[in-house]
Amino acid sequence: MNSRGAMEICSEIRMKRWEMMELAKAYGIGHEYTLRQSEQLDKLINEYLILQHHSSVEVRNKRKDMVVIVQKPFHDDFA
Repeated sequence: MNSRGAMEICSEIRMKRWEMMELAKAYGIGHEYTLRQSEQLDKLINEYLILQHHSSVEVRNKRKDMVVIVQKPFHDDFA
């Protein structure tokens, strides 16, 4: 099973989006702070999409700057 569920990621996405919008208001949409927050938001959204649409992969070893996606082992019922 994945290290965290879709509901937890959705909550993080909402918070990250709010933070990004606040940074954009304070510093502008092209500022380094806003862009960094946008990149983090993109990673969360990608992780969510992977969890929702690819049951054959597993997200592991999530670090601040990286998500590792591995193929889940096959469970062969024919053996």
